[in-house]
Amino acid sequence: MKNGMLKKIVSVIAITGLIAGSLAGCGSGGSDSSEGTTLELWSWSPIQRTADKMIAAFEAENPDITVNFSMYNYNPEYLEAIQAATSAGNLPDIMALHPGSDCQNYKDYLLDLGEYAAAEWGDDWYTNYDNVTQSQLQLGNAEGDNAYRIIPIETQDIYIEYNKTLFESLDIKAPTTYDELVAAAQTLRDNDLAPLYFGGADGWQHVNLLIMCTSQIDKELFDACQNGEKDWTCDEMIQALNNYKKLFDDGVIQDNCLSSTSYSDGTTLFLAGKVGMMALGSWWPQEFTSEDDVTEAVANWDYDYFYLPAISDGAEASAPIGGIDFGYGITNTCENPDAAWKAVASFAQGAGAQEIANDMNNHLSWPGIVPDASAMSETVSGRAGVDNAVDEFTRSGKDIEGGLVNQRIAEPTIETAIQEAMQGLVSGEYTVEQAAQHIQDAYDAL
Repeated sequence: MKNGMLKKIVSVIAITGLIAGSLAGCGSGGSDSSEGTTLELWSWSPIQRTADKMIAAFEAENPDITVNFSMYNYNPEYLEAIQAATSAGNLPDIMALHPGSDCQNYKDYLLDLGEYAAAEWGDDWYTNYDNVTQSQLQLGNAEGDNAYRIIPIETQDIYIEYNKTLFESLDIKAPTTYDELVAAAQTLRDNDLAPLYFGGADGWQHVNLLIMCTSQIDKELFDACQNGEKDWTCDEMIQALNNYKKLFDDGVIQDNCLSSTSYSDGTTLFLAGKVGMMALGSWWPQEFTSEDDVTEAVANWDYDYFYLPAISDGAEASAPIGGIDFGYGITNTCENPDAAWKAVASFAQGAGAQEIANDMNNHLSWPGIVPDASAMSETVSGRAGVDNAVDEFTRSGKDIEGGLVNQRIAEPTIETAIQEAMQGLVSGEYTVEQAAQHIQDAYDAL
């Protein structure tokens, strides 16, 4: 899933240096008592400028608590950092995690936040969230495990973002059929532009695209397979995998995608007008709220989105997919969990959350927190595309309210198997049937 210009980007520093620098202050939970409490927060989101505002809002209300924020690119920097910190016994006080497989990987290092949440928001606090967010709160928990290890911060909607001005200049309309999508991709190729840019080196991109394809066959198909109600080799999944492969075979997606990342290979080209379409989501309007100089396309907000058109006969256009982008958990080495909870609660539903909304970093998981237009600077509010950017963000929020297909995977080994299978399918290492069997083998091994 960021820098002021990008959603997920990290400074060009060796990962060992990043880890070593961050570990130096980790796990202390508090500093000299005369100076109050210092908390270490690690995450890949929100982007740095938004995190600075989020933390400043919290610290203004809690002057005795300081939050040190260490931001990483999610893959591989963040994953490597928390793995190293786990081995060294130096985890931060607060850490970001995806629900499901991410959370389950680190469940032994996280506090149960259920009692904190109930004390803050009432016993039925979880009912404030939409149905998909609710279903992801304890995703992957073993039977009898009722712990809430993360509190949701942002909820996202996944779709295809496109450059409207580029499309108009080439007489392309936002595709509503698969034939139109193929034709649009070919026109972009003919003009030396990338068609639908896909970060094939990113496992999360493969998961998202696969769920788009399964939602076209049956909105419940993906969860039915991961829950064991259907085999990963069932006819419906084979159809979805064939459609997945078709996107690459028909040239909809750029060549050599397996060596490309979305952040920052794809987004850099997209911002530069060298890409027609990208698999992104409701966090993209955050580009608009940067105080820095932005490209003309961003200033005018030459972007909009569509959902992947039906790829095969009998299928439907992809449904909105998504759910919790990330939540914050408190580690069991934190020396002042009460202070850490104050921070998490602010970022989820308080003053910190409002700053996230104002930057349109993504949609808050807690309902009703929307951008405050009066909080936008003159630089941002004076841009030509302000209405377009706010409109896109608002529409994706309504799509979330309308209901999302679950994007998250409960079991870490299944997520890994899916990523391996999809990359193998694209590279030609696997046939469709072999890719499906690879996932089924992983499921059976559980």
